[in-house]
Amino acid sequence: MLRVVLTLLLCGIVSNPICSRGQLPQQSPGSTPVSPQANVAPEEVAAPVPVAARSVVYRTENAQAITDYEANPGTVRRMVDDLVMAVTGEQTVSSAWGSLVKPSDVVGIKVCANGAPLFSTHPAVINAIVAGLVEAGISPRNIVVWDREENLLKRAGFRSRPDGYHLMWSEGNYDPKAVITSPISGKLIFGDLFFVSKPPDTLGEASTPAPREQEKDRKRPRTLDNLSDESHLSNVLTHAVTKVINVPVLSDHFFCGLSGALFNMTIQNLDNWRRLVMEPVSGDPSIPEAYADPRVSDKVVLHIMDGLIALYAGAPIGDANYAIHYETLYASKDPVALDAIALKKIDQWRVEAQMEPASKTAKYLQTAFTYGLGNADLNKIEVVDVR
Repeated sequence: MLRVVLTLLLCGIVSNPICSRGQLPQQSPGSTPVSPQANVAPEEVAAPVPVAARSVVYRTENAQAITDYEANPGTVRRMVDDLVMAVTGEQTVSSAWGSLVKPSDVVGIKVCANGAPLFSTHPAVINAIVAGLVEAGISPRNIVVWDREENLLKRAGFRSRPDGYHLMWSEGNYDPKAVITSPISGKLIFGDLFFVSKPPDTLGEASTPAPREQEKDRKRPRTLDNLSDESHLSNVLTHAVTKVINVPVLSDHFFCGLSGALFNMTIQNLDNWRRLVMEPVSGDPSIPEAYADPRVSDKVVLHIMDGLIALYAGAPIGDANYAIHYETLYASKDPVALDAIALKKIDQWRVEAQMEPASKTAKYLQTAFTYGLGNADLNKIEVVDVR
C-alpha cells in the first residue's frame, strides 16, 4: 500500500500546482558583472577519468547540534566552519571559503527540501554557509538558495530577505536548451517544462488561436499524451549561478535507495525526473549520467551533507518512526565517497530494524565510480573526524 501511495504522489496524481520562480540575483556595486550564461546544446558526457586512489570524507558530530528537531544555530555554525577549514586545509573560515569561490561568483547553495519541515536541509546549516561566504567577500545578494518547489522550500524555513540571500525554485523554471535524454519515457506533470494541461481539440472545431499563441505552439515540442524522453535542467543551475555548494540530507529514497549528494544535484535539478528513479532503473545509470554532464558537475565546489536528522526509511516524504537525531555533518569534494559513507550508515540502521539494505536498490553508486565521478569502494575512503 505504501508503494502505491508514493507512486501516485510522485506521478503527480496528488500534486501541488506551484508554478513560480525566484528572481535572478543582481550584482552588488563594485563586483564584477556576471553575464547570463549562454544556452548550450546537450553535451556528450566526457570519457571517464581516473578516480583518485583514495577519497576523504570529513565528519563532525555534536550532541548540542539539534534537540527535538530544533537545530542550535551557534553549534551548527562552528561545525560548518570546522568542516570547511578541514576540507580546504585553510586556517580561517574566510580563507577556506575564499579558496572555493571568488567575490565575482554568484554562489548557489543547493538544498534538499523533500520531507520539509522535519527531514529537509536545515536553515541553520545554510545560514552558517552564508555567513562564511560573506566573510570571504561574497555579497549576500550574490548567494542563491534553491530547490525544486517553492512551497517545500518555505515549509523547510527558507525565506528571502532584503539584506540576505535570494530564494529560487526550479518548478516552472527549466532551461529548454539544457536537455538530458534517456531511453525511458515519462509522463509529464504540472511544473514540467512542456506539460500541456489540456490536449488539443482534434475532433471538434476549435477557434483559431491568436498569432502569438500560434508562434508559441510552433516552438513547443509535440508530446503524445504528455509523454517525453527528455528532461531539462533548472534555469537556476544553468543561468543564475556560477559555483555551487551542494547540501543534501542523509536520507534513503523509496525508489532509488539513496537521496544523497549525487541525487540532490541531478534528480532535484531536472523536470520529468520520475522516470529516472522509479523501477526498473532506480537511478542507474540515469543519476551518474546526469552528474557526469559538465553543466552539472563542473560548477560544484563542495558537498556538505546535513545529517543532523538522518532518515533511514520513508523518504522522500519522511516518517518520524524512521528518523534519528544523528547530530552529524559530513563534507567532501567527492560526492560518490560521501554517498557511500551515508549509504553504509543507512544500511546499518535498516538491518537493525530488520529491513532490506538500501544498497540493494542504490546500485547507481558503483556505476558512478565507473563514470569516474568518485570512489564507491569503502576500502578507498577515509573518514576523518573533525573536533
